[in-house]
Amino acid sequence: MSTKLALAIGHEEGYGIPNALPTRNNNPGDLRHSPHSEHPGDPDAIGEIDTPADGWADLDRQLELYAERGLTLQEAIYEFAPPTENDSGRYLAHVCQALGCTADTTVAEALAIT
Repeated sequence: MSTKLALAIGHEEGYGIPNALPTRNNNPGDLRHSPHSEHPGDPDAIGEIDTPADGWADLDRQLELYAERGLTLQEAIYEFAPPTENDSGRYLAHVCQALGCTADTTVAEALAIT
């Protein structure tokens, strides 16, 4: 079972919506590079992952890496979903609301929220 943080990110990315890219690619984090992702035709495209379980595992791994670096949610979201590609402020607000925390909550603290 993925963390509440991973589930909030998956929701924001559109995972579970029929025909949405994260759903089709079994990639709830819409990750470009991860242990299980493949990139047919474009090495920097959103990765295609073999199973939903591997997709969630890859997202959980990415969040653990952010936690190890001591990033806040704001720092992680702005790196993960940069303003050049996303409405990062709205993304951050969604995640914070889903977790009941603030932007300066560390990813490590957010991972512990149940």
